[in-house]
Amino acid sequence: MIDGDAVIHELILPAPAGQVFDMFTDARQLIRWIGISADLQPRPGGRFRFEVTPGQFCEGQYVIVDRPVRLVFTWGWTDPGFGLAPGTSRVEVTLARAGDDGQQTWLRLVHTGLAGDLGLLHDDGWSRFLARLAAVTGGGDPVAYPGEQPAGRLTALRGQHDGTGSS
Repeated sequence: MIDGDAVIHELILPAPAGQVFDMFTDARQLIRWIGISADLQPRPGGRFRFEVTPGQFCEGQYVIVDRPVRLVFTWGWTDPGFGLAPGTSRVEVTLARAGDDGQQTWLRLVHTGLAGDLGLLHDDGWSRFLARLAAVTGGGDPVAYPGEQPAGRLTALRGQHDGTGSS
């Protein structure tokens, strides 16, 4: 969902909160659902960088690392063509126990600082990648990894949003 300059997603994941938290802070776990390589330093001020598709990097810094309930990091693209420099937007992930057995986690992800079309791109991206996260945390195989370059995906999304095209 897009709300102003924010993208907001909420879902229940079939895994305990600590496991879900690790999916955002352990490079080996992160690339199971988003990214093809990652360099993570999960501590306040530590680096957050991963390669989404070949040559396209998201980069920022961890701001808050409060395992297993809250994680905040800055975000941006190293490609200046996106108009979202590394560290200029912010992602906040909140986790809470869901269900009685502690084996499910409610996740709320709020990505702010996404003006204009950047909201479209990131809403689409988080929808697709969080579906992969749900599959991985459930012990299944994630859906196919999105192979489009982000700039091409944004063009397609603009066309869908304007009613002038499709992906």
